[in-house]
Amino acid sequence: MERSKINIKKSTVSMCQTAVCAALLCVLSPLAIPTPLSIAFTLQVMIVILSALILKPLQALAAQVIYTLLGIAGLPVFSGYQSGFGVIAGPTGGFILGFIAASFFVSLLKGSPNGKFALPRYVIVAVAVGIPCIYIPGIVGFMLASGKDFMTAFALVAAAFIPVDLIKCVAAALLACRLSRRAVRAPER
Repeated sequence: MERSKINIKKSTVSMCQTAVCAALLCVLSPLAIPTPLSIAFTLQVMIVILSALILKPLQALAAQVIYTLLGIAGLPVFSGYQSGFGVIAGPTGGFILGFIAASFFVSLLKGSPNGKFALPRYVIVAVAVGIPCIYIPGIVGFMLASGKDFMTAFALVAAAFIPVDLIKCVAAALLACRLSRRAVRAPER
């Protein structure tokens, strides 16, 4: 009986963590700073990476899928308060699909939050796995939607944004390490 109560508590905590990360995506992703290009600066990459670093792989995947499905269903949660399947099929839709892949693979490969090498490991995984998982589908999606070649697409939707997204990855890793340390110290009730 006691074991059942522990499992229920862990499941509830897991669902709440997933829901909070999905809610963060829904609240912060629409906030966009427009640029002359068709892509705006947002906090999406940081929140996707942060979620991946603090959640287990299936939780991170679920948070991202929930966010994506809410946007497809019509809630204005995509960049610039957009919504609908047309956003997924449009020039930036590949990035949203890339967020799903990044959330799962970064979480899967991040390792333990414990130890003195957690921060460098988190940064390396976020940059080496997260950035390609986001940018490859994003560039391909832009190429398909716009008819541009790879180099033109890369120049338009990636080149200027990668340095900023690298900073977002480092910020997400710092925040994830800090949150993980606090979670470990939190008393069990």
